[in-house]
Amino acid sequence: MTSLLTSVKTTASDTDYYIPVGDLTGQIYALNQVGGAFSLSTAQWAFWGAPFGAGGNRALSSINGAGRGILRDMGKTITSSLRTFRKIQLVVPGNSTLSTFGVGGRATGVGDDYYSGFIELGFEGNGVPAPVAHYGR
Repeated sequence: MTSLLTSVKTTASDTDYYIPVGDLTGQIYALNQVGGAFSLSTAQWAFWGAPFGAGGNRALSSINGAGRGILRDMGKTITSSLRTFRKIQLVVPGNSTLSTFGVGGRATGVGDDYYSGFIELGFEGNGVPAPVAHYGR
């Protein structure tokens, strides 16, 4: 019996980030559980509505245009109804997140989850892919 880990790393070290190449507003989803069923809905921090309003949200301004933010690949994939989603986390620019390596948000709000969510990859022609590209180191 070996004491070595037998799991396989699911994120490559050279492509573990995404960068928006278009507007991602409303295209980042939160995973919700109602009873025993799971569903995806737009993450609260990723659309032009409550609780942040239409302006002044630096998380939203990091995803609403090409090259404005960086999304960390969190290594989790969900496939449902022939659609593929990948878990990401927004790396927020700014001085207030230096001590947390760019992680912002909060854990108490439904759909916030430290600015994490799921983007659709659109493999094999199913679904509409989010406008992102791999961003290597």
